[in-house]
Amino acid sequence: MKNVIVIIVMLLCFYGGSAAAQTPNDAIQEELFEGLSVEAVNRFIDQINRELNQDLPGVNPDTLRKIADQGLSLDWNNLWREIGRRFFSEISQNLNLMGKLLFLAVLCALLQNLQSSFESSTVSLLAYGICFIFLITLVLAAFYQITAVTRSSVEYMVGFMQALLPLMMSLLAGVGALTSAALFTPFMLFVISSVSVVIKDIVLPLLFLAAVVDCINYLSDKYRISNLAGLIKQGGMIVLGLTMVLFIGIITVQGVIGGVSDGLTLRTAKFATATFIPVVGKMFADTVELVMGASLVLKNAIGVLGVLVIATLCFMPILKLVSLIVIVKSTGALIQPLGAEKMAQCLENLGNNLLLVLGALLTVALMFFLSITMIIGAGNITMMMR
Repeated sequence: MKNVIVIIVMLLCFYGGSAAAQTPNDAIQEELFEGLSVEAVNRFIDQINRELNQDLPGVNPDTLRKIADQGLSLDWNNLWREIGRRFFSEISQNLNLMGKLLFLAVLCALLQNLQSSFESSTVSLLAYGICFIFLITLVLAAFYQITAVTRSSVEYMVGFMQALLPLMMSLLAGVGALTSAALFTPFMLFVISSVSVVIKDIVLPLLFLAAVVDCINYLSDKYRISNLAGLIKQGGMIVLGLTMVLFIGIITVQGVIGGVSDGLTLRTAKFATATFIPVVGKMFADTVELVMGASLVLKNAIGVLGVLVIATLCFMPILKLVSLIVIVKSTGALIQPLGAEKMAQCLENLGNNLLLVLGALLTVALMFFLSITMIIGAGNITMMMR
């Protein structure tokens, strides 16, 4: 606030003077940028770059200034090349798992075909059961690891949003959207924390439990619990769907109402200031509008940075999930002709469960994208309505 007051006073003092090398809007934007408390965002980006071994390509503490000054420019050729390189790297890392699964599947198929050679079918069934347990243990271990990666990705996104929101809210108030800022600040912090709890502590554990139950279901031909596995999966998806519906509905209503209310208030205040304050009223109204315009540019730049970081944080977990899904489903398709029907169906179901984990991660990212977009839109509506 002090920076805004200083800028207004300076513009009032030098209004009508000779033209400077820098336009008033650029000077205000630079002053506001210098006054922003971006240490939390920069510290978060540095921490993520260290922990993820530079898995945030193109994102660094100077990215915000570049976006504000030059806009966002991406080298799409290098981007697609990097995506392809990392995807095939993940595939190659999972080929070891695929080889182990194929070996166990072939061994189980041989045990089934040579069942008549054993003195008792119990020996064959025991050997088959041991191989099957080894197989599902390998797959469930990989499932648990990718679930842990997904949880970490959600935590990173939540931490970044908690660092980003105060900046966006302060600039939203600088645009004049005081009602929107007052509505969004407590609500968004509450929603972000709630989404984190729902995904990490309810949805992902339910999906992992469903995967375990799916595997147990194929251990016995007599006792089947496939309906229980389906019920657990449906429960997780219902919780995720309700969370997203409530989230989108509430932020949409609050964003529109707050933006329209702020726009009408600013329009009335601008008219009253320019009309009823003699001499300097119009000058003061124009100066405030310059400050609001500069705040809008910076707010939009911070929003673009937020979307970029959220997308980048999802980048590696999505590639890991997709590569594991490809490996698991491909293995299931390859072992089915060998006669290991139960193993093939088990791997197919596990691949479907991994798709649900991928859907949960994308849902969280989408909700955070919508949050940033709604905050940007609230400021834009305010400026249009003024």
